[in-house]
Amino acid sequence: MADLELDFDDDMIAVDDHDRQQRLMAAHDGDEWTVFEGPIDRPHALSKRGSVETANQVLVAALQWIAENDE
Repeated sequence: MADLELDFDDDMIAVDDHDRQQRLMAAHDGDEWTVFEGPIDRPHALSKRGSVETANQVLVAALQWIAENDE
């Protein structure tokens, strides 16, 4: 079982994978959510993964990210 932590509010969603020390984070800005990924311990080193329109799409992207890391 993965050691995951989910944190969210109106304009931010973050998923931390503590087993792999990786973070997926999405920030809401205007009409879109920008999705980033990178190491948990270096928040300024996150790289852009893409953009989506809704919070539901962010959660789908997070599930895909978890599945990618699980392979």
